Parts: sequence; structure tokens; C-alpha cells
Amino acid sequence: MVLKDLKAGLPVALLSVVLISVAQLAMKWGMGNVSSQWTLITELLAQYELGQLWLATWPALVCVAIGLLCYATSMACWVMALKHLPLGVAYPLLSLSYVLVYALAVTLPWLNEPFNGVKLFGIGFILVGLMCIFTAKKSS
Repeated sequence: MVLKDLKAGLPVALLSVVLISVAQLAMKWGMGNVSSQWTLITELLAQYELGQLWLATWPALVCVAIGLLCYATSMACWVMALKHLPLGVAYPLLSLSYVLVYALAVTLPWLNEPFNGVKLFGIGFILVGLMCIFTAKKSS
């Protein structure tokens, strides 16, 4: 792998990981705050109560839309990263999104994700695995 390709692909791959993590968190919060009444959309349309429901839940729906936009942008970044990085380097980087999502979900108060030692242990395995992969790549 050429160092120039690594310098071009690594930042874009990491941006993709951050964007996909933001997308997960935004959609989790948004869907958790959308009223269950949205599942009865046809009944609401029939009763002309859609406007009131929209006013009550628009922040959550906007958050879901932002999450979807982050997903789309992440995909564009990922395609660019794949142009420069071999799969053996790029694909393991995706596991960083598991680490980011869990760390932020436990830290951010509005997500109410409980801390779990077993999950933290698993995240440790992910990080050790990444270190093994990237140290092996440097030595070969």
C-alpha cells in the first residue's frame, strides 16, 4: 500500500465512521421520541389530526432525517475511502463505530443507555483486534 493512498483514504474512512455513528445515535433518539401514534397514520389522516401530531413530534422526525442524511454522507465517504484503501485496512475501521456508538450512548444523558461491564469488555476486544490488525500491517 502506498503511503499517499493511506493518507488520502484514512481520514475519509474515519469521517465515514464518525458519520455512521452520529446517524445511529440521531435515529435512536429520534425514533425513541416519535409518538407511537405515527403507526396509525391512516387513522390520523382520516381525523385531520396530523397537524397536531407533527407539531408534537417534529424535533424527533428532524433528528431521524439528520440521521439518514449522515448515513448517505457516510456512504459517499466510504466509497472514496475504498478507492484509496485495501479492504484489509478499511473494513476493520468500521468496528470503531461500535466503540463510538456505545461510548456516546452511555455518556449522553438523553439516550439513557445503561453502562454494562460485559459490553465494555467486548469493546476492549474490538480495540485489541484493531491494534493487532494495524500493527501487523505495519510490520509486513
